[in-house]
Amino acid sequence: MFDFSFGEVLVVGAVALVVLGPERLPKVARTVGALIGRAQRFVASVKADLDREMHNTELAKIEAELRAEGDALRNTIHGSIVAPVTDAHAEIRDAAAGLSAAVTGDISAPAPVAAHAEPLAGVAAPHQAEVESVVMPEHAPERDERQLDLFAPPPAAPTVVNDRR
Repeated sequence: MFDFSFGEVLVVGAVALVVLGPERLPKVARTVGALIGRAQRFVASVKADLDREMHNTELAKIEAELRAEGDALRNTIHGSIVAPVTDAHAEIRDAAAGLSAAVTGDISAPAPVAAHAEPLAGVAAPHQAEVESVVMPEHAPERDERQLDLFAPPPAAPTVVNDRR
């Protein structure tokens, strides 16, 4: 650590023996050794802290890069999948509103027409009987009791009133 040669250590030891004396030299040597050990542990601790901080900084950079790539992927997915599905959903909703208006005979509210829709040539308007045969959600059939409802709670078990065992 301090780069002393063996000869230099002997000279320092001889001077310390003369100056301190043989009674106090072992106690001073133990104290100096403990201080040097404590200094080495402190330096090792500081190095470990710096390495940990460098590692955390690198991880933060990697995390930021991964988040940016994830956002780019999310935007790509949203642009190529979600937006067309949303547009199709809006067109279906408009068509359903137009069909509902045609079924109820409400001609005061014109059905919204998509910008790309063209009038169909040669297609006759549906007869009233055909329009009435369309099942709307509010005219849904009654629930069939024979069919199991998967989301209904299970029926309660019958309780026995008089059990004489």
